[in-house]
Amino acid sequence: MAKLERVVADHDIVLLDAMGVLINKRGPIADAPRFIDHLNDVGKPYFILTNISSDTEVGVYERLRRNRIGLRSPSSVISAGALVCDYLMRQVPPGASVGFIGPAVCASVLDRCGHDVVACDQDFDTLAILDDEGFAFRENLEAALTGCVRAFQKTGKLPPLLLGNSDCAYPAHSGGFAFGSGIFATMLKDALGKLLGVTPEVISFGKPSPKMFNEARRHRIDDDDW
Repeated sequence: MAKLERVVADHDIVLLDAMGVLINKRGPIADAPRFIDHLNDVGKPYFILTNISSDTEVGVYERLRRNRIGLRSPSSVISAGALVCDYLMRQVPPGASVGFIGPAVCASVLDRCGHDVVACDQDFDTLAILDDEGFAFRENLEAALTGCVRAFQKTGKLPPLLLGNSDCAYPAHSGGFAFGSGIFATMLKDALGKLLGVTPEVISFGKPSPKMFNEARRHRIDDDDW
């Protein structure tokens, strides 16, 4: 902790990941609650930048609080899922169909965007890739591939792929490794290139995309609470 406190003192703002830094699937990382308490005590500005895409920023905040990570407010969280929603609200016409890859809970993240949120086995104009577990990924991926081909045959254009988390693999808590949702975009892009001779636009929102760091910069400028 002493080394971390010296690092904090040398910087104007602290950016932290959530999974693997503050918490894992078993609970809080050692000393993470104490470190956040220290940031709060000294009034150091910080943001949690997380590639979690299947929950809202309020949901991520509450999950961290349940694990004794005492964030000051939900505005301390910047999530890839929220950035996907912001993009949909700004760039995709209201009423457009948005398919998603991920567990059913992802629909509740997208519902606030004002679009027709559909399962990936239905027709969609845009495809959001939001999570890598909690659903039958092969069946969903094949349905999404079929939907992209169907959209191309109808319109001559492929739906853009909105990728919350570009990680293709990550360490699993069991000591092994797991596929991340980034691999789904790679698979779809490669398959569509072979089937149609064209590839979809892939727009990435989570780290290491600059979109997330730019959002942290914007939050810092707009946030007068620190």
